Amino acid sequence: MFSLDSKIEDILNNPAAKGVLEKYLPKITDNPVVNLAKGKSLREIAAMLPLKQLGVKQDALENVDKDLKQIK
Repeated sequence: MFSLDSKIEDILNNPAAKGVLEKYLPKITDNPVVNLAKGKSLREIAAMLPLKQLGVKQDALENVDKDLKQIK
């Protein structure tokens, strides 16, 4: 199961989980900081970077978490 607490590397390595990111956070997979922080969770990355800088609204993270938790 995935969530905001999953490592970004694990999310990016799973096609279904990566699809969730691309659905709600289309710019995040191209962000160089995200690629440098693959060992961190999405929640940790969101705390490090201002969400506005990534073009992310807070409710997008909640939707990501909800959809990630649906993946088995």
